[in-house]
Amino acid sequence: MTGLFILITALFSGIFAGMGMGGGTFLIPALSLIFGYIQTICQSTNVVCFIVLGFLCFFIYKRNKLIDYKIVFCVSLPACFISILFTIFSIKISSEILKYCFAGFIICFGIFYFVTALIKIIKNQKKI
Repeated sequence: MTGLFILITALFSGIFAGMGMGGGTFLIPALSLIFGYIQTICQSTNVVCFIVLGFLCFFIYKRNKLIDYKIVFCVSLPACFISILFTIFSIKISSEILKYCFAGFIICFGIFYFVTALIKIIKNQKKI
């Protein structure tokens, strides 16, 4: 049964990653809630999966000429530096605190997308 849950987790994580929403959105909560892993293990597993998927997706996007390298460098260099800092930080704090931080992030992100979609719906109805 565990093998089936791992396969389903991988499937949904791949779907989210392929749609550009990030496989970790599903993978991290699944590993934590279903399989009971501590948050740091979930996050590091997600990073390893992201590296593999990131390379594969990069080549697909590159082949279709969908990469703006100016944006890549402007975003990736600061993001790499900050990621290193927060990786060191996340190792030093408890897994329980990380779990709450991740949950807060997902909730805020969900609220942001919900409100944004609601505003678009209202704007589109006013145009009619």
